[in-house]
Amino acid sequence: MNASALRILAVDNEPSVTFSLRYIFNGPRYELSAVENGDAALARLDAGSQPYDVIIVDQKMPHMTGVELVGEIKKRGVTSKIMVLSAHISSEVRAAYERMDVHFMFPKPFDIGQLRSAVDQLAA
Repeated sequence: MNASALRILAVDNEPSVTFSLRYIFNGPRYELSAVENGDAALARLDAGSQPYDVIIVDQKMPHMTGVELVGEIKKRGVTSKIMVLSAHISSEVRAAYERMDVHFMFPKPFDIGQLRSAVDQLAA
């Protein structure tokens, strides 16, 4: 593990998305971990290892939506920056994320350059 690498947790139930994110955020500058749902993300966060700099969340996942996951993350006092990457962002969902200080929301499909730039900006 690179101590200076930007630690990213990606939460998405679509393997093609997490595969793409691993390609976009590859080492040594980034260290990306991926989980398939909100429960797995919370378990990873509760394990108390090194904190993540950025958490990338999908909205539509089994068992727990992205909004529910972000709410749980905030309840736990996790200070990671959060961004949403989803094909399903209604105006109500967008407003819910904004109330929880999620400032970057990207539609799928996404622009690789814009996504990488937003992650770098969040971590700065």
